[in-house]
Amino acid sequence: MKKVLLSIVFLVTLIGNRNYAQSSDNVGFLSLSTYVDSSVEEKTEGATEVLKNKLDQIVANNGLANGFSRFILTANVITVTKDVLGTAPTSIAYTLNVTFYIGDGIEGNKFTTLSKNVKGVGINETKALINAFKNINSSDSEIQAFISKGKKEIINYYNTRCDLIIKKARLLESQNQFDEAIYMLSAVPDACTDCFNKSLVAVQDIFDKKINMECKVKLQEAKLLWASNPTVEGANLVSDMLKDINPRSSCYKDVVAFTNSVAKRVLEIDGREWKFKVDQEIGLERDRIKAIRDIGVAWGNGQPKSVVYNVRGWW
Repeated sequence: MKKVLLSIVFLVTLIGNRNYAQSSDNVGFLSLSTYVDSSVEEKTEGATEVLKNKLDQIVANNGLANGFSRFILTANVITVTKDVLGTAPTSIAYTLNVTFYIGDGIEGNKFTTLSKNVKGVGINETKALINAFKNINSSDSEIQAFISKGKKEIINYYNTRCDLIIKKARLLESQNQFDEAIYMLSAVPDACTDCFNKSLVAVQDIFDKKINMECKVKLQEAKLLWASNPTVEGANLVSDMLKDINPRSSCYKDVVAFTNSVAKRVLEIDGREWKFKVDQEIGLERDRIKAIRDIGVAWGNGQPKSVVYNVRGWW
């Protein structure tokens, strides 16, 4: 019964924190990485950053998170017309066909596309390209429909692969890659109700195993440190090493016993009381929920910024 209540609390809290990212069609919290392929960079040299910013804007304006994800929003650019205008000074006028794509950038599966023609004029090619990209309307109704379709495809991905995702997370767990496993399960959107609920059970179990292992490792390190430096200074270093251990971890009682022995020894050698400084907030239910969520976010944010996604055959 306790586990059921915990899952309900976790679910309500997580959804509550996700509400800011939900769009008007209530599909739920989803994340897209924006990506400009090197082949497109060659064609938009000098204007690539503006195109990337426009993709970021599309993601933000349509209720999505823009972080590390296997799912990407990308674009290809084709020049339809390029004219030199006989103005003073001479200007360049571009008509571009920009095709947007949403898909799985890891497996290389394209989900949906949308093509838009945009125009831009500038005193040189780069400024003309920049002005054309600036004319992309991120709130355009066709773009919104395109994003909505992409969301549905992503949800379908999770619904059809839920057991496989959990199985892979469990494999990562068996390899002590807890953070990546937590990230994988935390990425399941709440719109995938059944899979989301299954992921809650698994992610809480993996989190418990993570804090249990970390407790054992840190306690062993602290004991070695104390053995080599049984002084007040060493005791303070021990405290710093152990203060972040989660009180819910299985070996926390051993941490308390060890720090009590350290305190006793400090009193003997220094004649004063020493107290283990513990973070009183760690281990509270609200912090447990936040910790699980933050681990996933931190793992995603820690991934390389220059990921090369698989978009072969998309254009």
